[in-house]
Amino acid sequence: MAEIIIIGSSSGVPSPDRANASFLLNAENELYQFDAGEGFSSSILRQKIDHSDIGTIFLTHGHADHFTGLFLEIQMMHLAGRSRQLSIYMPEELVEPVKKFLLTAYMFPERLGFEIIFNPVKPDPVFRDGNITVYARANSHLKQYEQDIKENAYDNKMQSYSFVIITNGAKIIYSGDIGSLSDYADILDDCGLLITEGLHLDLERLFELSAKSALKKLVLTHLSSQMYADPEPIKTLAAKYGVTDLIIAHDGLRFTV
Repeated sequence: MAEIIIIGSSSGVPSPDRANASFLLNAENELYQFDAGEGFSSSILRQKIDHSDIGTIFLTHGHADHFTGLFLEIQMMHLAGRSRQLSIYMPEELVEPVKKFLLTAYMFPERLGFEIIFNPVKPDPVFRDGNITVYARANSHLKQYEQDIKENAYDNKMQSYSFVIITNGAKIIYSGDIGSLSDYADILDDCGLLITEGLHLDLERLFELSAKSALKKLVLTHLSSQMYADPEPIKTLAAKYGVTDLIIAHDGLRFTV
């Protein structure tokens, strides 16, 4: 069995109690990281997890609350004397900016003490080893910026992904941030676990889809502070559609799949 560890469950608005989006998948004592929102390094220290045990990182998109924690994480790995190679998979449009920022922050590759392999997300599978296989599903979350990009001739490619993770026969979907439920509605069948943001979607339709697809476990994360403070309306709505295995995420939450 694999273990999920929620490292950051906040929405894009900073919270005094939560780091931004991130979680770890522990499969056969190998840690795989999904997203790296601000506060990742502090949260992982609170949970007594060693940065150096993380072998591979997957980033969904370029919003700050999903990837800016990466830079301090790399610095912490360096300060801890890491020597193990680190592989990072990210939207292609992020690769060169991330490399440049590391140089800007004086994290020169010659001084880090370990090699970082930067991998743009490519046609499936994105990644496969003896423990997990990861597939990418492009989503529409960043399409909201299309007009700005056209009018100002920005280089942004609006690359945003959800990930489908297969481990030990279990199918896990991580939504990242999405534009609408249609971004992953047609891949919910046979899904053992859906870890989905709950801020940018219609929760009632989500619960309806979950019931129809016989989803086994649903984890809601990336909610507003108000939604976390009073989750009862969400639970009541889920119960209306017979969704009983619902978890409201919090930093430090652990469960098996």
